[in-house]
Amino acid sequence: MRTKLAGGNRACGIFCELPLPEAVEIAGIAGWDFVIIDCEHAPITAHTLPGMVRAAEAAGIAPIVRVASNEESAVQHALDSGAAGVQVPQIASVGAARRAIQAARFHPAGRRGLNPFVRAAKFSAVPVGDFLKRSNEEVALILQIESAEGIAAAGEILELEGIDVLFVGPYDLSQSLGIPGDVSNDLVFEAGAALARKAEARGVATGVFANSEDHARRWLDAGIRYLCYSVDSVFLLNAMRQAAASIRGLYPPRS
Repeated sequence: MRTKLAGGNRACGIFCELPLPEAVEIAGIAGWDFVIIDCEHAPITAHTLPGMVRAAEAAGIAPIVRVASNEESAVQHALDSGAAGVQVPQIASVGAARRAIQAARFHPAGRRGLNPFVRAAKFSAVPVGDFLKRSNEEVALILQIESAEGIAAAGEILELEGIDVLFVGPYDLSQSLGIPGDVSNDLVFEAGAALARKAEARGVATGVFANSEDHARRWLDAGIRYLCYSVDSVFLLNAMRQAAASIRGLYPPRS
């Protein structure tokens, strides 16, 4: 994922809110590039996360883990589980961005805790030197910018090394801009588009969440290269609604 984005390519994925390896596996079978396993809002625990990461790898889809907070322990657990990248919420300052980088990278780029016996190191089958090198070269770091403060600090944040994606969180950003939930508002789009221009000038990809094709098209036209389109539970709900309505249409209601 990190190499793909660094090459100027686009990647499209979905959020996974269902705490099920099968949901991740189905996303891979369906052909998405990545899945964001949501440990911030979904009931995904330390016990269930490694199985979901394995399911992603088995299905050929990159497992990105959105951690619950910008805490070293949360980032470390996600990466030790074998995540291809970590997505850190609520980054609103240079200091917060620097803490995330430090937690996600080994020395000399950071201070990620080193345990060579974890799943990410194939339980010690990978030599320590190779584990350190590959992790620093391959693990993607995505920072969520989802407030007016974060937008204002983006220029300084982009001066830091080791960031792969700045991700616009439209719902929290809409709250910060005083228009909670109005993710179609031009204020949200203009803030995100300005961020994308700054990031691309620094060689950093910009990401966003979109929950409609119209929103996705608008963001892609603005230069978004890491697009998260909708949520597994929403896809399931919509498919079930459509199927239920179709089947009910096959028989008349009782009088």
